[in-house]
Amino acid sequence: MSASRPLRPAGQRLAVLTFGCKVNQYESAFLIEQAEAAGWQVAAPETADLVVINSCTVTGRADRQVRQVLRQAVRRPHPPRLVVTGCYAQRSPEELAGFPGVQAVLGNAAKAFWPQIAARLQRDEQPWQQVSPMDLCRQFQPLPIRQFAGHTRVFVKIQDGCGHQCSYCIVPLVRGPERSLPLDQVLEQLQLLVKGGCQELVLTGINLSRYGCDLAASVNLASLCRSLQENAWPVRIRLSSLEPLDLTADLLAALEDWQQFCPHFHIPLQSGADEVLQAMGRPYRAAWFVEMFQEICARFPNAAIGLDVLVGFPTETAAEYARTRQLLASLPLAYLHIFPFSPRPGTPAASLTPRVDRRQIDVWARDLRTLAAEKKRAFYQRQVGQVVEVLVEGEVAGRPGLVTGLTANYLRVHCPGPPTWANQVVRVRLAELSGSVLSGVPVT
Repeated sequence: MSASRPLRPAGQRLAVLTFGCKVNQYESAFLIEQAEAAGWQVAAPETADLVVINSCTVTGRADRQVRQVLRQAVRRPHPPRLVVTGCYAQRSPEELAGFPGVQAVLGNAAKAFWPQIAARLQRDEQPWQQVSPMDLCRQFQPLPIRQFAGHTRVFVKIQDGCGHQCSYCIVPLVRGPERSLPLDQVLEQLQLLVKGGCQELVLTGINLSRYGCDLAASVNLASLCRSLQENAWPVRIRLSSLEPLDLTADLLAALEDWQQFCPHFHIPLQSGADEVLQAMGRPYRAAWFVEMFQEICARFPNAAIGLDVLVGFPTETAAEYARTRQLLASLPLAYLHIFPFSPRPGTPAASLTPRVDRRQIDVWARDLRTLAAEKKRAFYQRQVGQVVEVLVEGEVAGRPGLVTGLTANYLRVHCPGPPTWANQVVRVRLAELSGSVLSGVPVT
């Protein structure tokens, strides 16, 4: 690691930039909290003496964003020292170590030792790397936090790692095997955050639906949810992304009568063509997925259901893409997340041929984004006239007297109200759809 120009003298101001998933966002909250305990002052990236980049590597675009930040940082008049951690650092530590100004490259396992690392960074400017193979991680490493500054919805990491072997995915390599936070520690962490004043908890993990697979035989996500129901939590509880095969009747039954549960399901479909699903290593077929989706709709008729779709996977044909689009068009979706295929070095799909032309991938991705917008508008329109509870996040930018927030089923709502409503739940009657936002009127 080397620097092309003198760096800013060692100081106490630190910034954390986060890319990627909810797990990374939670882990960044831990990094910030521990850095403050070690004497660092949290600052804006533009004024920080040390910038920590918590990276993602799930797509090529994620990698490019990190490299762009690194290049921009050293062009400042007083460049900060740089630390790169996260999944890109885990996958390619030597590449990142070669960027000017990078003082340390830390793998994902190193985050558990951040208190010691934060103290070391204050007194040691010598470059170093701390990256160990993730397949050696067999136990969940707790990263407890007391607050999630600036967030009304608080992410809570209770699971890490993934045991699936999807042919396109780098995640098992950079996150390691599946491991879970024991139930008693989950309860302790939730209680800590509730005491801090949060109004919504989002349980999250790299593969949340596999929670408990490394614990006792009787422990799984359904049993965790039933345990949580035994406590009178004064907050909403939301689940992050869930794998299709793990959306079992037992889990759905555990959620169905849970008053605190937010009826919102985010599910990675990836493709609606059986041939593509098989090549991806996804262990289900399109017809089964539709039946599972319909079961969720029957149990949770007002739920927001969003899907991940991977476009342009190698060998995908126009006819297979058309089947995916037809399947998506047939479902009452709330939203779609569209990911153009990005080859990840070290995955089977990286060498799979024939490749879909990049221009064709872009055409398909634009087509699905248009469909996604139509689906979102239709879902929102169906909610008009209902009285809902909105967790207010704060004022709408540039619109004094207007606040914004989310309903339990993930609707973005604007309504008249004071900024003091932030982090409060307000009853609102949904009046009309304006663009991609529902306008409402407070109900007393």
